[in-house]
Amino acid sequence: MVENNTERMEQHLLETTFPLEAKQIPLEALNNDERNVVVKCVNHEELSTEEFKLLKKTLQRYREAIHKYTPEESIKNFEKTQQAIQTEQDWLDIIDNEDARTLNVNVPFNEKWYPMSFEILPLDDSRVISTLQTHIDLFKDYSKEEIQLWSKAQQGQMITPEEKQIVDKMTRDMEDKQSEDRISSMNHFLASQLRLPNSTTDKEKRLEFWQKFPFITKAAIMEKVEGKLGLTEQKDEKLFPSG
Repeated sequence: MVENNTERMEQHLLETTFPLEAKQIPLEALNNDERNVVVKCVNHEELSTEEFKLLKKTLQRYREAIHKYTPEESIKNFEKTQQAIQTEQDWLDIIDNEDARTLNVNVPFNEKWYPMSFEILPLDDSRVISTLQTHIDLFKDYSKEEIQLWSKAQQGQMITPEEKQIVDKMTRDMEDKQSEDRISSMNHFLASQLRLPNSTTDKEKRLEFWQKFPFITKAAIMEKVEGKLGLTEQKDEKLFPSG
């Protein structure tokens, strides 16, 4: 059973965590064989048994510099995610989890970083409709690959200089095309859905807060909140697993 769980965990990591780790490794520091397996991992290409062993060995060498890795905890977390929802209360417990209702953000401004911890408030149906339209309008002119790259950059993942140029161009384009109505919709959404620990009850003051908030950080926060509230698109193969 332990061996089976380890294999399942490694396959899960190969599809999720390993590619993210591999992207952070400088290719110029690797030999040809190592570089080949790292690139194949990033591109989600099939690996032979020997290639998979070399990939794990290469990742292990760089892992301490990337993040702490605990196999036992990974297995535990993986098995936990595989637990099927059996009752309505199971789902309510997940939704009501404190972590799911909290958003911690480090906001850059004037070469300083300001930590903020927001509570994410419940979403009503009318807000869902207007939010979805704002999201569609914001990203409707971009390809799937560009949107994925934008998300990658906003999550703080390492990107290449070329990728940064694409993200910077998207940023300028989005700032240029934002009409007053769209910006107002975003500000109202965040003012309604996020609350600081000692947040004011004055709605106009909360609006002023978001109106003066850095745009790029605000757009990234909006995308993160949409994800936590279930307003982002999901792939069908994830929604409806075969078998």
